[in-house]
Amino acid sequence: MKTILEIQNLDMQIRRLNREVDKCPASIDFKKYKQILVEGRNRFEQLEAQANEIINNYNQASNHYNKYKGNSEIMRKRNTKDMDLDNVANLITDTNELLGDLTEENRRVEDLVRKSSEIVRKSEELSSKLAEAKRRSGAIKAKIEEKKQEVAPKIAEIEKKIKALEPKVVDKEKYEKYKEMKQKGIFPVFVNLEDNFCGGCKVELNLNFIEKLKTKKMLPCEHCGRIIMLEK
Repeated sequence: MKTILEIQNLDMQIRRLNREVDKCPASIDFKKYKQILVEGRNRFEQLEAQANEIINNYNQASNHYNKYKGNSEIMRKRNTKDMDLDNVANLITDTNELLGDLTEENRRVEDLVRKSSEIVRKSEELSSKLAEAKRRSGAIKAKIEEKKQEVAPKIAEIEKKIKALEPKVVDKEKYEKYKEMKQKGIFPVFVNLEDNFCGGCKVELNLNFIEKLKTKKMLPCEHCGRIIMLEK
C-alpha cells in the first residue's frame, strides 16, 4: 500500500504541473476567446432566424400592399358622375379605410427596414469580434504550447519514477482499482479520515460508517467513492 500511495503522490505532482498550464494567463485567455467563438456562432444562428422572420414578414407586407394597390385601382376607376349621396359617402368611407390600411402597412414596412438595419449592424459587430478572437487565439495557443514545453521535462521525470515504482507494488488488484478510478476522474483515490469527514469530498460521514472503518481500516466513501483510510 505504501508504494501505491507514493505513486498517488507523484500523480498529484503531475496534476499540479498540468494545472499550472491550465491556470496560466494564456490558457485563461484562450478559454475566454473560445467562449466568444461559441457564443458568436450561437448569436449568428439567432440573427439568421430573425432575418428569416423579417423576410417572411416583408413578403406578407408586400402581398398586403399589392392587394391594397389593386383595391385603390378599382376605386379610382369608379364612375362617380351618376353616384347619389349615399354612394359617394360609401366611397369616401372605403377610401379612408384604404388609406388607413396603407398607412399601417407602411409603418410595418418601415419597422421591418429598421429591424433589418439593426441585424446588419449587429452582424458586422459580431463578425469583427469573432475575427479578433480568432486572430488572437492563434498567438495564445503558441504561448500555451510554450508553457506545456516548460513543464514537459518535469512531468516526464515524474512518470519515469512512477514506472520504476510499479514493479514494487504488492497488491496488484488494489493498484488496478487505483488506476481505474483515476481514469474516471476520481482523484485522489486514497484519502484520510479528517475529523469524521471524507478527506476527498469533505462530506461528514455517519457514525455507523466510522465504526466500520475502525474495524476494516479502509472503506469507499458513501458519497464520492474515494477510498478512505483510517491511517496510512
